[in-house]
Amino acid sequence: MVLPKRIISQTPIWTIFILGLSIVSYALPEVSSAFIYDRTTILKGEIWRLLSSPLVHFTNIHLFYNLSGFGIAGWIIEHKNYRHFGLLCVLMAFFINLSLMIMKPNMIYYGGLSGLVYGSICYLALWGLRDSQPWRFISLVILLVIPIKIILEIYLNKFILPYSRQQIFTPIPLSHIVGCLVALFMFFAIKINENKRFLLWLK
Repeated sequence: MVLPKRIISQTPIWTIFILGLSIVSYALPEVSSAFIYDRTTILKGEIWRLLSSPLVHFTNIHLFYNLSGFGIAGWIIEHKNYRHFGLLCVLMAFFINLSLMIMKPNMIYYGGLSGLVYGSICYLALWGLRDSQPWRFISLVILLVIPIKIILEIYLNKFILPYSRQQIFTPIPLSHIVGCLVALFMFFAIKINENKRFLLWLK
């Protein structure tokens, strides 16, 4: 049986793929060990970790929050057919880790999808500004809430959402900022390209 192209195009392939790898990584310690951001091993040549570290999570609640946020945002993005989500995820992972290498030289380990969650939600909201109400208003609210949440994380130096009484790791707001900046760049790059195509069509 051949599935209609519309159904295939709306299947959240990238979202399912990343969620699946995250679950596998959490379930198999040897996979987490190979995927985690480890500054020492990256400098020794294991550069794939610059892409794989978002797939690593440290606790059940850490995994739950990130998979829930990314799953919802990713599913909507792909269902609405907003473009280049796969490329966006790859670029966010790379630039988040690169920024950590440059700006956090004392940080040895890092993992988690939160940077991609922030970037995906930002990307979704930017596209949503072009939609009809009430989604346009919801998107505007999201874009206003994101920087407020990041500022609170920086000021409090802890997660806004409840984790556990003994916090074994801390948020890295830099990853959230970079994720959003990559999403902004991707969105406006697409818009600029669209405008160029329109001008060429007019000629």
